Amino acid sequence: MAVKVITVDSERESAERLGFDILTKGGDYAHKLDNHIVVRWGNSVWAFDREGRQHCEYKNIVNTAKAIRANVAKCSALKALAQVVFVPAIYEKKVPTGVLAVIRPFEHAAGNGFNVVEGPYDVPRGTYGTRFLKTPNEYRVWFCGDRTMCARREKMKINEEQKYPCRANWGYEFSGGVSPDLHRQTLMAAKAIGLDCGAADLLYYKGKYYFLELNSAASVDHRVVREFFQSSLDRLFRKRFPDLYP
Repeated sequence: MAVKVITVDSERESAERLGFDILTKGGDYAHKLDNHIVVRWGNSVWAFDREGRQHCEYKNIVNTAKAIRANVAKCSALKALAQVVFVPAIYEKKVPTGVLAVIRPFEHAAGNGFNVVEGPYDVPRGTYGTRFLKTPNEYRVWFCGDRTMCARREKMKINEEQKYPCRANWGYEFSGGVSPDLHRQTLMAAKAIGLDCGAADLLYYKGKYYFLELNSAASVDHRVVREFFQSSLDRLFRKRFPDLYP
């Protein structure tokens, strides 16, 4: 038995910290890995079946290509999240007068394409808007199987002062645990997209958690994050694939 993590080139260094074999190309014949556990880490390239037809999934999979593709389409993914958790108001055509909104491309990573505007504003094609919620309380919640871990985003000395900061590159202040309500909401959000593991970015605003997006290739950028995923994946493998991972 072996575990294969299929990721993308930009996430390879991060994914290697999980301690498993890494592949970056994807798109191989699915049956070649029938005796392996495959974890998709941000890579949604379909595999081929025995007849050479694509759109095939690996037999023992964590994070399906379908779920990752659904998550990459950020606007529609946010609408799916809105069915089970709170999300900021979404603007697809026009930002109302006097409203601050974050404008992002339909597909984005980290803080790329981040822009804050005030309405009235016509949302350009290929982008969408969400209401800007002014709060210092931004969190990342990592999830894997039925486990979660939380940290608050904290400004680092190297970060520049910005009127509307994107906190993607800020540091973490890890909490001692995750509240039962936040734990439940995070797992509901993951289920709505279909992800088995990853991370949720959210704001705490006026007594409620507002989910911004999920990440299917959560950066393994801290020892605590690495240890969380290693132990949680071990637990998930044992539960889901007992014949391959005794």
